[in-house]
Amino acid sequence: MNLLDFPGRAHRLQWPFGSAEVWPLGGTAHHVAFTLPDGRTVRPLAEASWHDDPATTGDESIPAHLRWLGGEWPCVPFGKTSADPIVHGHGTDNCWRFDAADDGAARLSIDYPAGHAIARLQRSIACVADRPALDFTLTVHARADFRLPVGLHPIVRLPDAGKGIALDAAFSHGETFPAVFETAVSRLAVGGRFGSLGSLPLTGGGEVSLNDLAHLRTEEAAQLFGVDGVARVVWPDEGYALRLTWDPTDFPTLLLWLSAGGRLHNPWGGRFRGLGVEPLDAVFEAPDGVASIGGGRRFSAGEVWSTSYRIEAEAL
Repeated sequence: MNLLDFPGRAHRLQWPFGSAEVWPLGGTAHHVAFTLPDGRTVRPLAEASWHDDPATTGDESIPAHLRWLGGEWPCVPFGKTSADPIVHGHGTDNCWRFDAADDGAARLSIDYPAGHAIARLQRSIACVADRPALDFTLTVHARADFRLPVGLHPIVRLPDAGKGIALDAAFSHGETFPAVFETAVSRLAVGGRFGSLGSLPLTGGGEVSLNDLAHLRTEEAAQLFGVDGVARVVWPDEGYALRLTWDPTDFPTLLLWLSAGGRLHNPWGGRFRGLGVEPLDAVFEAPDGVASIGGGRRFSAGEVWSTSYRIEAEAL
C-alpha cells in the first residue's frame, strides 16, 4: 500500500472560523485550524513531525496510522482484540471512500472484511457555520452479535517548554494503566487510583500533576470514570481552550494517552508529543501483568448505531 500521496488526496474543509483536512486513511481529520473571535488562529491537534519524511511514511513495516499519526479518528474496535488484528480496527489502517464532500462537510464510509463483526462504518465531519467548531457523527453497522470496545481518538498538542496545559473534566475517579505502559520509560504507578489530575500517583510513591508530567520524557495512560461527556483542554499561556463534548451513555469513560517523547523506536524516535483525550467504552485489565482490553458496547446483528460529538475552540 503506497501511502505517500495521502495528503494530496485529502479533502479540505473551509469556513469563516477555520479549516481542516479530511484524509481517506482512517477517515481522519488532520491539520485542524480554528479562528477565534479575536482573530487568532489556533491549531489544537497534534501532528507527527515525520509526515514529510518519505523514509518513514513509505515504510510498510510501520502501521499506516502511525506513519501519518495525528488529528482525530474513530476506533472500531478500540485497541487490538480477537475481533480485529489491526490496532484500533480495520477502519484505522485502511482508506475510507468519500460519499459526499463540499467546503462545509464531508461524508465517508468504509466496508469491513467479510466475517468481521462489523459490516460498515460511516462518518461525517461538518463545519459549524457560526463558530470555531467541528461536528462529527459515527455510524456503525453491525454484522453479528458481539461486544466490542469502541472509542474516539483526538490527539491534542502539548505546549512548548515553560508553558502549561490543563484538562478540566468532571469524573468520579481515575485509574492509571494496569500494567507498565512503556518499559523503562513510564513514571506513573501501575494500577493506581486517583481523584484529581493534579495528584497522579508515581511509581515508588509521591504524586505529579498532569501539567508537570507533560513536560517530562514519558509515555503514560490513565482512564477517567464517571465522566459527564465534557472535557476541556486549556493552554493558559496561549490563551485558548479546546472543548470536546460527547454522549457519556455512548462513551462512559475518558482515556488519557500522554506521549511526551518517550518512545524511541521507529517511527517515534522521541519525536512525538501529544495528549490523546479519548472518549471510550472499554476497560483495561491485566490480571497476569499483561494488559488487555475488555468490556465495550454490545452490538446486535443488523443493528445500526450512531453517535455524535463536537470539538470547539474558545478564547480564555
